[in-house]
Amino acid sequence: MIERDVVAFAELMDAALPVYRMECSTATKKLWWNLLSPYQIEVVAQAFAEHLRANGDTITPNHIIKQVERICPDGRLGVEEAWAMMARDESETVVVTEEMMEAMRFAQPLLNEGDRIGARMAFKEAYLLIVDNNRRTGVAPKWFPSIGTDKESREKAISEAVRLGRLPTSHAIGLMAPDKVSEMLEMAGESTLALQYKKPSSDDVAEKIAAAKAALIRKMVTK
Repeated sequence: MIERDVVAFAELMDAALPVYRMECSTATKKLWWNLLSPYQIEVVAQAFAEHLRANGDTITPNHIIKQVERICPDGRLGVEEAWAMMARDESETVVVTEEMMEAMRFAQPLLNEGDRIGARMAFKEAYLLIVDNNRRTGVAPKWFPSIGTDKESREKAISEAVRLGRLPTSHAIGLMAPDKVSEMLEMAGESTLALQYKKPSSDDVAEKIAAAKAALIRKMVTK
């Protein structure tokens, strides 16, 4: 939701909370707004309606968030989580959506000036508008990696993206140095696949050499 949705959201709260004999003060509305603002007003209104039909006992922001996630399971991040994921410098590797990068273009000039609060607000408004438009037109989120210079950050970000299904394993493998592929796959929960990329230890190599020598000796003795 964005500023233009404030009135509609307040009316929604005024209608819903009294049903549960709950106070609907300005402070209460502000608290709920802060928790639910990452979502579209239409989806929030639908979530309230669904909860009212299903639950006559109580209502909390978490109830509404769960309904929203049930209604729109498209894998997109809420605006606060999306903002928190964006890289702050060139060393960080992040896996983000095209929508997040597009919104970041509005925030970056303010970040460059040191205005982090203004940058966050610019990102939030742009991201919500972009996501809202894409949802309305049926555009699915597209995830891609933004590779930074820090190798440890890269391994962690890529493995997490694989674990969450945001990057295909084949793509992730191609982003890693050969000696880091096995470790990345382990972190992503792909233990079986990781074995295929695991570098043999010195003990493994010695054991294979010893076995080869023994086989050669046996062959020579039997001749």
